[in-house]
Amino acid sequence: PGVSFETTAPTSTANRICTPVTQCGTSTEYETHAPTLTSDRLCKALRLCDTATEYETTSPTGTSDRDCLTLRVCNATTEYESNPPTGSSDRVCLPLSRCRNGTEFES
Repeated sequence: PGVSFETTAPTSTANRICTPVTQCGTSTEYETHAPTLTSDRLCKALRLCDTATEYETTSPTGTSDRDCLTLRVCNATTEYESNPPTGSSDRVCLPLSRCRNGTEFES
């Protein structure tokens, strides 16, 4: 049998009652409190990064949630996007170059 915890203590006239420990969903939850001899494991849903506005900075583990940060927004008047964001990296913005007066022009 799997791991269980005691939900009802034994008495002089009754045996203890044990219940199987909850298993966290491996791709949807993480463990917030480990089981003990008398308490169940507690699981919490993993955070999902909003891919339109966030990227993942720390991957989840069996006992920790993922971390997400807000994607950088390039300033269109002074910067351009040189590298687009991915699920685990921010976009890279670089300064716009300036044309040298009289020797260069914007095409």
